[in-house]
Amino acid sequence: MQSWDRPPPEIAPSELFERWLPAAFAAAAQHAPAGTPVVRVSVSGAGGGAWELAVEDDALVVSAPGRAPPDVWIRLSLADLRVALGGPDPDLPELLPPGASAREVLLVDARDVDLVRQISGRLLLEIEGRRRRRWALDIGFGKAGVAAGRPRTTLRIDGQTFDGLRAGKIPPMQPLLDGRLKIEGDRALAMQLMLLAGSRLGRR
Repeated sequence: MQSWDRPPPEIAPSELFERWLPAAFAAAAQHAPAGTPVVRVSVSGAGGGAWELAVEDDALVVSAPGRAPPDVWIRLSLADLRVALGGPDPDLPELLPPGASAREVLLVDARDVDLVRQISGRLLLEIEGRRRRRWALDIGFGKAGVAAGRPRTTLRIDGQTFDGLRAGKIPPMQPLLDGRLKIEGDRALAMQLMLLAGSRLGRR
């Protein structure tokens, strides 16, 4: 039986975005409100590329990036994409929370649309693993974030602390208070992203 929560570990990015993700969206009978953000995903590395994800009439439409800027722009490497979707990496913690679907990584949850619309800027999230392995997600929100030449905020956290957050063993704000989450640059922008992450983790 086909599972629509996690794609096959070695799926090619083109297969993931152009076929698997739209089919998973349809199988889950997901619905999205009007104004759901358009998400562009750029994957670097061999076999990578760029895709735009938009919801139209409750169907997920995937296309090549157009001239119009997206609402959210996600950039990451192919190796980091595989980890984000649940693939194993001996030097990094598991990134998806228990029971989470890969769809949640790449699509804006309908309950978060208003919160996402309030974020404006480009951020870099880094998770420090073992043996100098570092997972990185570069994400821009809104016109300012999508047009920015580089992130204006960096959030850096160690793998053990992230694992505690993912498992719900550490309160979302605790690493910020005790210094385990390091912020460089615009702290207000970082707090907006943390509110979004806390909103999602709070549903688990």
